Formats: sequence, structure tokens, C-alpha cells
Amino acid sequence: MKSLFRHRTRAATVVGALTGALTLSLAGSASASSVPSWQLQVCSRSIFQTNVYWAGGGFMGVPAGHCRTAYWQRTSSSVYMVQVDAYVNGGGYIASANVNIAEGAGLASDGVTAPYLYSF
Repeated sequence: MKSLFRHRTRAATVVGALTGALTLSLAGSASASSVPSWQLQVCSRSIFQTNVYWAGGGFMGVPAGHCRTAYWQRTSSSVYMVQVDAYVNGGGYIASANVNIAEGAGLASDGVTAPYLYSF
């Protein structure tokens, strides 16, 4: 699964992302997701709620410490790219990721003072 992340320019975010999202961004690809095909699982692994949005009006609010899954209808395609934008509850931008839903995609937010996004 290929993931591309755009981070806030705040230095704290970049520092917090070095071990997760920045590594994936520089490598250009991540290992295959453990999430089943045609699903997007988002986990909020910190003390804040994570809100994600995608094209077509998709939205999912993920409470702190929880995971939620969105489902897409299967097609014969092996590639179905979706841009997912993640925010901290209250509007603070975390990052964006392009994920292949046909392969299954997992995203998680973490961090307390400088939230970041990574794929799993």
C-alpha cells in the first residue's frame, strides 16, 4: 500500500512524525495492511478524538482509544485510491494520506502535543 502524507509545518509535528508517518513518506510505500480489502480502519491511539474525511462526503469520528471501520462495496478493480484527511476533534489538521481501499487500509493517529498519522 502506498501512502503519501502532508504534514503541518509546525516543527513539533515534524518531530513527532519522524518515527511514523515521515518514515513512510520517505520510503514511498508501507507493508501490506492487516485490514481486509474494501475496508478503511482508523484508530485514535491517544487522548483526542480523530475525525477523518474522504471524497464524496465520507466522515468518521473515532473516539480516543478506539478504532472504527468504514466499508466500501467490492468491485473487480484492484486499485481504488482514496484521499483521507485527518483532524483532531475541534479542527486541528493532522495529515492526509492516499490509501488503496481495494487492498484494505489502516490509519492511526497518535501523539499528545503533536499528533501524527501513520499507516498499519
